[in-house]
Amino acid sequence: MAASTLSTSGKFSVLSVDMGAGCAIRLLDLYGGHLQSGMPAKASYWTDKPPVRSSLGNFGINFECHRGQPLDDVAKSYGSRWDVRGRRWAPYYEDRSEQRLAGPVSRMYQLQTTNATGFLRTTDQINGEESERVRFYAFCLFRVDIAICGDGQSRFLKEPAGDFLPYILRVLRSVEFINSSGTTDEEKKP
Repeated sequence: MAASTLSTSGKFSVLSVDMGAGCAIRLLDLYGGHLQSGMPAKASYWTDKPPVRSSLGNFGINFECHRGQPLDDVAKSYGSRWDVRGRRWAPYYEDRSEQRLAGPVSRMYQLQTTNATGFLRTTDQINGEESERVRFYAFCLFRVDIAICGDGQSRFLKEPAGDFLPYILRVLRSVEFINSSGTTDEEKKP
């Protein structure tokens, strides 16, 4: 488990991390951040300065690697399911009661990277002190038999200007699965 920075000729650096068990990723460092793994199957991307001012405080995305599990089950545990007919990710609800409560305050985003597909789902908090309610997010990116997933909070509902979601989506859409040598399968081909 390690992190490294790869230089690029473009405006942004590329950060990579190996979470062990064949789960390694790289991403564009769009906001001057860090990518590191301190525990097996887990990694975090964070910045010293958030890309936008938010009462949530620090900006970061946590990743957890899932391998050797049915990917349908992994997706459901992060609030989504593959809709075969619609050919896209759709919200997953445990039952009709959850669908009635969370359906109107949930939104799905389809994720496509250079070598992975997935989703990000947001759900607005509907209970608790109104001034403290937040928008939660959960995501997964899938590549063959591996998934990296995570969840967190993207904003206080009372503070639309402090929304981290556009920045989270941009980072996630830059993620690539790599092998332990730091290249993608496509880069290894002659």
